[in-house]
Amino acid sequence: MPVYPLGISRSQDVAQVGEKALLGPPHVRWSRVGELACALIETAHGGLEPLQHAAMLSAIHRHMGVLPMRFGTTVRDEVEIHALLQSRRGELLERLAWLDGACEMAVRITCPSPCGMATGAATETALPLGYLAQRRSHYQRADAAIERERRLVQQFVEGLEDLYRDWRILPAASADLIRLAFLVPRDRVAAFRRGVADSGHVREGGRCAVLGPWPPYSFVGVGAQQVDADIGRAQPIELVQGAKE
Repeated sequence: MPVYPLGISRSQDVAQVGEKALLGPPHVRWSRVGELACALIETAHGGLEPLQHAAMLSAIHRHMGVLPMRFGTTVRDEVEIHALLQSRRGELLERLAWLDGACEMAVRITCPSPCGMATGAATETALPLGYLAQRRSHYQRADAAIERERRLVQQFVEGLEDLYRDWRILPAASADLIRLAFLVPRDRVAAFRRGVADSGHVREGGRCAVLGPWPPYSFVGVGAQQVDADIGRAQPIELVQGAKE
């Protein structure tokens, strides 16, 4: 029967929590291979909505470390799950150890564009020299905005460096939005929130929001990378060939 994998944890953590259902409906069960276990549901129960998928992962994450599977992934049977756990055993155990006791916190910074950054059509472009001057001015303002964003991100990252293990800058839907993800130890979440609130780096009408804690969607992959961590579009562990999304 096809199965819908949610995330990967360590077998010892599952054993400590117990085999009782951690969430539901639908019922979640664990498929174990040695030191690793994968939380899954049978697709006979129907597909999951994005927020339901995220809620289930969050419920597991409250009890133990978990590497989220990509939302919407289904596989033919547990054989494919076992192949994944066996073939990537070392990598998965290493990542679970790194993420142990940590969660993802998101920081979203909205910065209004500086005066004059509007990119509407020019009213006077007939003269070549005037057009070139206009384009030069536009690119200078764009470069200034990029540098301002770089400094702001650097200030946040450096100002909070004692409160997280890792961080990512994430794609944003608009030029005035900066999205950051931080891997924060669970016992430092409150301090992290205070650190962001006290940072004072967002000025001139800007706003800053702190979201989370979440499972570590943005930190599943090994090595530095930038991925989209929207909670409704969960991210990361890819399955072996033959998996269907």
